[in-house]
Amino acid sequence: GGRGGRVPASWPSFQGRGKGPSTRRSRFPGLGCPPQRAVKERLSALLGEHVELNGAGLVIEAPFAIRMPEELNHGREPDLLFVPLEFAETLRANYVNSHGVALVVEIADGRSRELDSVEKFDEYERAGIPEYWIVDVDRARVLVYALVGTRYARVEPDEAGVYHSLVVRGFSFAPSPLFDSHPRTL
Repeated sequence: GGRGGRVPASWPSFQGRGKGPSTRRSRFPGLGCPPQRAVKERLSALLGEHVELNGAGLVIEAPFAIRMPEELNHGREPDLLFVPLEFAETLRANYVNSHGVALVVEIADGRSRELDSVEKFDEYERAGIPEYWIVDVDRARVLVYALVGTRYARVEPDEAGVYHSLVVRGFSFAPSPLFDSHPRTL
Protein backbone atom coordinates (compact mmCIF):
# COMPACT_ATOMS: atom_id res chain seq x y z
CA GLY A 1 0.00 0.00 0.00
CA GLY A 2 1.40 3.32 1.14
CA ARG A 3 5.04 2.33 1.39
CA GLY A 4 6.28 3.44 -2.01
CA GLY A 5 9.12 1.44 -3.48
CA ARG A 6 10.48 -0.09 -0.29
CA VAL A 7 12.49 -3.24 -0.81
CA PRO A 8 11.00 -6.20 1.04
CA ALA A 9 12.85 -6.94 4.25
CA SER A 10 14.40 -10.34 4.79
CA TRP A 11 12.35 -12.64 6.97
CA PRO A 12 14.68 -12.36 10.02
CA SER A 13 14.19 -8.57 10.03
CA PHE A 14 10.41 -9.05 10.41
CA GLN A 15 10.83 -11.18 13.51
CA GLY A 16 10.54 -9.21 16.70
CA ARG A 17 8.75 -6.23 15.07
CA GLY A 18 5.67 -4.84 16.71
CA LYS A 19 3.66 -6.17 19.60
CA GLY A 20 1.06 -8.12 17.63
CA PRO A 21 -1.91 -7.43 15.41
CA SER A 22 -3.30 -3.95 15.53
CA THR A 23 -6.97 -3.34 16.10
CA ARG A 24 -9.31 -2.10 13.41
CA ARG A 25 -9.26 1.36 14.97
CA SER A 26 -5.47 1.85 14.86
CA ARG A 27 -3.83 5.04 13.58
CA PHE A 28 -2.46 3.34 10.44
CA PRO A 29 1.21 4.25 10.87
CA GLY A 30 2.28 2.99 7.44
CA LEU A 31 -0.19 4.91 5.33
CA GLY A 32 1.01 8.36 4.36
CA CYS A 33 -1.89 10.32 2.93
CA PRO A 34 -5.29 10.99 4.53
CA PRO A 35 -7.26 9.43 1.61
CA GLN A 36 -5.41 6.15 2.10
CA ARG A 37 -6.10 6.17 5.82
CA ALA A 38 -9.77 6.98 5.28
CA VAL A 39 -10.25 4.23 2.69
CA LYS A 40 -8.41 1.71 4.85
CA GLU A 41 -10.50 2.66 7.88
CA ARG A 42 -13.78 2.28 5.94
CA LEU A 43 -12.83 -1.05 4.38
CA SER A 44 -11.38 -2.42 7.61
CA ALA A 45 -14.54 -1.50 9.52
CA LEU A 46 -16.82 -3.00 6.87
CA LEU A 47 -14.85 -6.22 6.43
CA GLY A 48 -14.06 -6.51 10.14
CA GLU A 49 -17.71 -6.15 11.16
CA HIS A 50 -18.80 -8.83 8.68
CA VAL A 51 -16.08 -11.23 9.76
CA GLU A 52 -16.78 -10.63 13.46
CA LEU A 53 -20.57 -11.05 13.12
CA ASN A 54 -20.10 -14.29 11.21
CA GLY A 55 -17.26 -15.71 13.30
CA ALA A 56 -15.31 -16.15 10.08
CA GLY A 57 -11.80 -15.36 11.33
CA LEU A 58 -9.70 -12.24 11.83
CA VAL A 59 -9.13 -9.04 9.86
CA ILE A 60 -5.69 -7.69 10.73
CA GLU A 61 -4.16 -4.33 9.84
CA ALA A 62 -0.54 -3.36 9.39
CA PRO A 63 1.82 -3.48 11.11
CA PHE A 64 1.53 -7.25 10.85
CA ALA A 65 3.65 -9.42 8.58
CA ILE A 66 3.03 -12.32 6.29
CA ARG A 67 5.90 -14.77 6.29
CA MET A 68 6.24 -15.56 2.62
CA PRO A 69 7.33 -19.00 1.34
CA GLU A 70 10.99 -19.94 1.86
CA GLU A 71 11.92 -19.40 -1.80
CA LEU A 72 10.97 -15.72 -1.47
CA ASN A 73 13.00 -15.42 1.75
CA HIS A 74 11.24 -12.37 3.14
CA GLY A 75 8.03 -11.06 4.60
CA ARG A 76 5.36 -8.68 3.35
CA GLU A 77 3.23 -6.29 5.35
CA PRO A 78 -0.07 -5.67 3.57
CA ASP A 79 -2.45 -2.93 4.65
CA LEU A 80 -5.15 -5.48 5.57
CA LEU A 81 -5.29 -9.25 5.64
CA PHE A 82 -7.89 -11.86 6.48
CA VAL A 83 -7.07 -15.10 8.30
CA PRO A 84 -9.95 -17.62 8.32
CA LEU A 85 -10.96 -19.08 11.68
CA GLU A 86 -9.50 -22.49 10.79
CA PHE A 87 -6.04 -20.89 10.52
CA ALA A 88 -6.30 -18.58 13.56
CA GLU A 89 -4.08 -20.89 15.60
CA THR A 90 -1.23 -20.30 13.10
CA LEU A 91 -1.01 -16.62 14.11
CA ARG A 92 2.12 -15.54 15.94
CA ALA A 93 2.70 -12.33 17.90
CA ASN A 94 3.55 -10.27 14.80
CA TYR A 95 3.17 -12.52 11.76
CA VAL A 96 1.32 -15.34 10.07
CA ASN A 97 2.66 -17.82 7.53
CA SER A 98 1.33 -17.21 4.03
CA HIS A 99 -0.59 -20.51 3.93
CA GLY A 100 -2.90 -19.17 6.67
CA VAL A 101 -3.87 -16.01 4.77
CA ALA A 102 -6.98 -16.08 2.56
CA LEU A 103 -7.14 -12.40 1.54
CA VAL A 104 -4.64 -9.57 1.22
CA VAL A 105 -5.59 -5.92 0.62
CA GLU A 106 -3.19 -3.21 -0.48
CA ILE A 107 -4.29 0.43 -0.45
CA ALA A 108 -2.46 1.94 -3.43
CA ASP A 109 -1.73 5.38 -4.77
CA GLY A 110 0.55 6.74 -7.49
CA ARG A 111 3.65 6.03 -5.41
CA SER A 112 2.86 2.40 -4.66
CA ARG A 113 0.70 1.37 -7.63
CA GLU A 114 3.46 -0.41 -9.56
CA LEU A 115 4.80 -2.17 -6.46
CA ASP A 116 1.31 -3.36 -5.50
CA SER A 117 0.20 -4.36 -9.01
CA VAL A 118 3.41 -6.03 -10.19
CA GLU A 119 5.82 -7.13 -7.46
CA LYS A 120 3.35 -7.82 -4.65
CA PHE A 121 0.84 -9.27 -7.12
CA ASP A 122 3.47 -11.78 -8.24
CA GLU A 123 4.57 -12.63 -4.71
CA TYR A 124 1.07 -13.08 -3.30
CA GLU A 125 0.21 -15.22 -6.32
CA ARG A 126 3.35 -17.35 -5.85
CA ALA A 127 2.55 -17.69 -2.14
CA GLY A 128 -0.87 -19.11 -3.05
CA ILE A 129 -2.93 -16.45 -1.27
CA PRO A 130 -6.44 -17.09 -2.63
CA GLU A 131 -7.68 -13.50 -3.01
CA TYR A 132 -5.91 -10.15 -3.55
CA TRP A 133 -7.54 -6.71 -3.67
CA ILE A 134 -5.80 -3.56 -4.83
CA VAL A 135 -7.70 -0.46 -3.70
CA ASP A 136 -6.37 2.51 -5.69
CA VAL A 137 -7.24 5.78 -3.94
CA ASP A 138 -6.00 8.05 -6.75
CA ARG A 139 -8.08 6.30 -9.40
CA ALA A 140 -11.00 5.51 -7.06
CA ARG A 141 -11.13 1.90 -8.18
CA VAL A 142 -10.79 -1.59 -6.78
CA LEU A 143 -9.15 -4.49 -8.57
CA VAL A 144 -10.05 -7.92 -7.24
CA TYR A 145 -8.10 -11.05 -8.12
CA ALA A 146 -8.77 -14.67 -7.20
CA LEU A 147 -6.42 -17.60 -7.52
CA VAL A 148 -7.45 -20.03 -10.26
CA GLY A 149 -5.03 -22.91 -10.05
CA THR A 150 -1.70 -21.17 -9.51
CA ARG A 151 -2.51 -17.86 -11.27
CA TYR A 152 -4.61 -14.84 -10.35
CA ALA A 153 -7.63 -14.09 -12.52
CA ARG A 154 -9.46 -10.78 -12.41
CA VAL A 155 -12.83 -10.88 -10.67
CA GLU A 156 -15.39 -8.46 -12.07
CA PRO A 157 -18.19 -6.88 -10.06
CA ASP A 158 -21.78 -7.91 -10.67
CA GLU A 159 -24.19 -5.84 -12.79
CA ALA A 160 -24.78 -3.45 -9.88
CA GLY A 161 -21.04 -2.83 -9.49
CA VAL A 162 -20.78 -4.94 -6.32
CA TYR A 163 -17.85 -7.25 -5.63
CA HIS A 164 -18.47 -10.58 -3.90
CA SER A 165 -15.55 -12.11 -2.04
CA LEU A 166 -14.84 -15.73 -2.85
CA VAL A 167 -13.01 -16.34 0.45
CA VAL A 168 -15.00 -14.29 2.97
CA ARG A 169 -18.38 -16.01 2.78
CA GLY A 170 -21.29 -13.65 2.31
CA PHE A 171 -19.13 -10.53 2.08
CA SER A 172 -19.83 -8.08 -0.72
CA PHE A 173 -19.21 -4.39 -1.21
CA ALA A 174 -19.66 -1.56 -3.69
CA PRO A 175 -16.37 0.30 -4.11
CA SER A 176 -17.71 3.85 -4.59
CA PRO A 177 -18.59 4.53 -0.90
CA LEU A 178 -15.00 3.69 0.04
CA PHE A 179 -13.85 6.76 -1.89
CA ASP A 180 -16.59 9.22 -0.87
CA SER A 181 -15.42 12.29 1.04
CA HIS A 182 -18.43 11.95 3.31
CA PRO A 183 -19.61 8.34 3.04
CA ARG A 184 -23.18 7.60 3.94
CA THR A 185 -23.28 3.84 4.43
CA LEU A 186 -21.26 1.05 2.94
